Amino acid sequence: MLITIGHLAAEARAAGHFLVGYALRSSSAESRRHFELAVVAYRDLRAPLLAALAGLAAAAASLTPERIRDDRTIDGLLSAVTDIGRVDAECRRRITGPVDDYVTFLRLGRELMDGGPVPSTLLAAAEDELNILRTAMVAALPRPERAAAIARWIQALRGLPADSVLELEQLVDMLAEVRDWEPRLALLRDMIAHGDRRDETVIELARTLTELRRWDEARVELTARLGGRPGPEHVELLRFMVMTGYTVGDPETPQWARMLQAVGGELPESAMPPPTMSAEAGQARQPRRRLLVRFENGSLTIDPSIPAGEVKEHMMAAMVLGLGAQKGSELLDDLAVKDPALYEKVLDYLPADARPVSEADAHLAAAEQLFQQRRYREAVTEYQAALAADPDLEFAQLGLGDAYYMLGEYRMAIAHFTESIAIRPTPQAFRFLGDAILRGQSDPHRAKQCYEQALELDPNYGGARNALRQVTLMLAEGGADGR
Repeated sequence: MLITIGHLAAEARAAGHFLVGYALRSSSAESRRHFELAVVAYRDLRAPLLAALAGLAAAAASLTPERIRDDRTIDGLLSAVTDIGRVDAECRRRITGPVDDYVTFLRLGRELMDGGPVPSTLLAAAEDELNILRTAMVAALPRPERAAAIARWIQALRGLPADSVLELEQLVDMLAEVRDWEPRLALLRDMIAHGDRRDETVIELARTLTELRRWDEARVELTARLGGRPGPEHVELLRFMVMTGYTVGDPETPQWARMLQAVGGELPESAMPPPTMSAEAGQARQPRRRLLVRFENGSLTIDPSIPAGEVKEHMMAAMVLGLGAQKGSELLDDLAVKDPALYEKVLDYLPADARPVSEADAHLAAAEQLFQQRRYREAVTEYQAALAADPDLEFAQLGLGDAYYMLGEYRMAIAHFTESIAIRPTPQAFRFLGDAILRGQSDPHRAKQCYEQALELDPNYGGARNALRQVTLMLAEGGADGR
């Protein structure tokens, strides 16, 4: 930027172009352009050696293994070395060896890309030279076993132990980003075959098999690693088995969930029921008022403590419940037409399953079912339909936020958890909001406040207490700013 606005002095401008060219060397065309601008700037400064060195860098920037076809391809690089010799013979003597080594690795990279054998010889290699070999390694991915062999040679050149997987891990991560599962599977199997005994590698292998719709194979790998007696060291393995098991509908998942809890692990969020199925939700959807009349076998039993002015609604509610589903529903429909005010009072004494199903409730029930099936995107649509019918439906806001959380859309989750709290502050909504803030905004301070508010409303809320404990530990380890 400083170069562009002409803010730098001539010497700094020349050096700036050179440094920018070096920083951009992974983008050969842009890198070469800055090196060539450095050549011009150094010539203007009458610094011929620096101009010649910048020319050498420009020639090198345009060379990649893909472009090496024969010795004529490297003529520009060799010509730049000759130019340096005309200005400073000693400098040429010192750079000839490194340039020859660079050319050697370019040719090696080209040979590997053409299918040549992977060498076993150990050579001294700088980082830029290793990057040439990494280019060949990536190009070999259509034949994963060959890419793995090149990766192991690079590791040997770096002086890493024989069971190292550093280069392979980078390939595995890259393949996950582009969702190229078959070569990723081959590389993970290679890592395990060469002695990688980490649970995380088995988890990634199982994840890849699952993406390829080969859950049965993934299950075999996971249960074999788990062994007969899982312990605390298997928490992450069990968490993955529970999370994926629920997603694919494996019947053994409840057993794995029990194992996870037995070794001290918490169930993953994706194994949790939808918010409307929580204990708190169940309590909220029970009768709003205690019914003091019973109607059974044609007989009414009236609690003498019933207030005189409320007998009628108690009796009607008792009859709705005592007549059975069909007749009770007919009685409610008739009451809604003839006495709407009494109808509304009667509803306060009825549990959720005895009340008429509104459009909003119907969509909410559909959303709950989809949530249980881990079909979160479809659940979002039903929760939104419920809110369109009843914007103040608290559990639809909470469920919508939770569905977005499961989809990784934390900004939307935060918005809907906040809306749920605005309708009615609940411990669960504050706990969920804290989770979304922690995951989506990396703000442990605000998350901590949410967990504390959840515990103020319900001091016995174990989920909020555990979350508060974890975020407090995070803040203690990260310092006052939580980082």
